[in-house]
Amino acid sequence: MHDYWQTAIGRQFAAAIQMLRSAVEACPDDLWDDRAHGTPFWHLAYHALFYADFYLSDDAETFQARDFHVDKANFLPGDYQQYGGVVTTPERAFARVQLLEYADHCLRKSDQTFKKLTDNRALERCGFPWYNLNVGEFMLNNLRHIQHHTGQLVVLLRRHANIGIDWLGTKDNQPPPPTW
Repeated sequence: MHDYWQTAIGRQFAAAIQMLRSAVEACPDDLWDDRAHGTPFWHLAYHALFYADFYLSDDAETFQARDFHVDKANFLPGDYQQYGGVVTTPERAFARVQLLEYADHCLRKSDQTFKKLTDNRALERCGFPWYNLNVGEFMLNNLRHIQHHTGQLVVLLRRHANIGIDWLGTKDNQPPPPTW
């Protein structure tokens, strides 16, 4: 079953990151830091990438934030009541190139993580005590988080710029176009 983690789950995980990367790449400049409708595009993308990276680590102690990280920038306004409303979007937007490079970093880290994920490791408890999940289910939880925010980004692109993002079946396999 070890190959299953690499081929099925690992490829889907990478495809999710690549779709997020495609959304970042496609975002028009005028939408990038638009705060008129809430959290700007770049901040949603950064949040998704930060947690993809964070939760691909073995635990919080082994995680290393990117050099451009700003304190609490990984949090989205309104989502973290324990901070009593002090979480805001940083004043200065991160650059698109930073997030594209971050997506590339997450792809490499994802590949490394899934190459070494064995059946036994997948059944071990994950290294984040606030999640009561084994590593395998935790990876699926992380995948769902990436897709959740990628969906938000795709909706922003469609609604505000009429831009669509191509679906990726796997990280290296586009499905054929419909023939109807």
